[in-house]
Amino acid sequence: DFRSPGTGLYDNLQEYGLPYPEAIFDLDFYRRNPKPFQRLCKELWPGNFAPSPTHYFFKLLHDKGKLRRVFTQNIDSLETASGLPADLVVAAHGNFDE
Repeated sequence: DFRSPGTGLYDNLQEYGLPYPEAIFDLDFYRRNPKPFQRLCKELWPGNFAPSPTHYFFKLLHDKGKLRRVFTQNIDSLETASGLPADLVVAAHGNFDE
C-alpha cells in the first residue's frame, strides 16, 4: 500500500531523507542517490516477511484445482513464498521473482 494515510509507504519514508516521497522511485533521483532505493529493496527483500493466510488460501485453491491465476499489485513475492507456482502469478508492477 503506497498512499494510505499513516500506513502507506509514501507516508512512512521520512527516515530516508527524500526531497519528496515519490523520489524513492524516481530514476533521476536514483542516479544521483541510489542508497534510499537500495535500502528499501533490502527491507522488502523476500524472506523478511511471511505469507498471510490469504496467500495460503490462494495456494489451497490451486491445490484443489480451483485457481486459474492470481493478479497482484504487490512486489513482495509472497504468493510464490506460499508455494503458489510463479506461472500463476501476474505481478502488475513486477516482483522479486522476475
